[in-house]
Amino acid sequence: MKVVAAILHLHGFIVIHSSGQLITSSSNFIKQGHVSDTKDLCVFSVHTLEIKSLGECALYCGMNLLCNAFDFCHFEGSLICRLRYGHAKLSNTTTQCELYEITTNKYCPNGFFLRAHGICKDDNLALHSPTTMSSVYADPVYAYQRLGNGSLAVNGEVRPDDTECAVTNEDLYPFLTIDLLDRFHVGRVVFTNRKTSEFRLHDLNVTVGTDGSNFGCFCGFFKGPGTSHQVVNMTCQETCRGRYVRLQIVSGREFLQLCEVEVYSICE
Repeated sequence: MKVVAAILHLHGFIVIHSSGQLITSSSNFIKQGHVSDTKDLCVFSVHTLEIKSLGECALYCGMNLLCNAFDFCHFEGSLICRLRYGHAKLSNTTTQCELYEITTNKYCPNGFFLRAHGICKDDNLALHSPTTMSSVYADPVYAYQRLGNGSLAVNGEVRPDDTECAVTNEDLYPFLTIDLLDRFHVGRVVFTNRKTSEFRLHDLNVTVGTDGSNFGCFCGFFKGPGTSHQVVNMTCQETCRGRYVRLQIVSGREFLQLCEVEVYSICE
């Protein structure tokens, strides 16, 4: 009871620990089993606990809107709290770390609940995410093809008749930027070329940034030229943690045309 009272005083939350379940005024956590003692890339924050209680770790997670689970670890006399997102792989042996997953009113069987925005995130982080482009192609002669803004590149559809594609004007260094809505470890980017004018996809840089203007982490480069409806599955050359993914032609003036873009975390 003294531990609970201390937590209540520090954070303004009530914590109850009963039968493997933690309940706070904001979140519920269920013990799922043990995970590896080695830090993996699904873990985005690590805390050494001062109060040394399971409840304190739950509160760290409950107050972080990206956290979907936490590891409660005993290392050489210290209690460590590791916050994570996504789904962790459970260990088939007993380790020093126990995994507790958050339960919410949203169930996301193929992804996770992004509490910061109250939405389900698919394993494809780009799906239905906000986008910006250097420009939007608007020639009325081609209106029937539905060549338009970036939302058409993240709607989950690739049609054989070459519609539903995001296309820019002939810009200098044209780009498409996808806002993932939070910071993730980006491990893979998949993009689909148009069926026609396929040669226009070339010299494409894929980078990741923490804000919408600086893209300091390099994922990969596609030399091209692309082929008809080509699907490029690009594994990032370095681990990039960021919120924004940019695809940009870096060789001069060109039309950027992408029928679909998918982004996957390294801990998918």
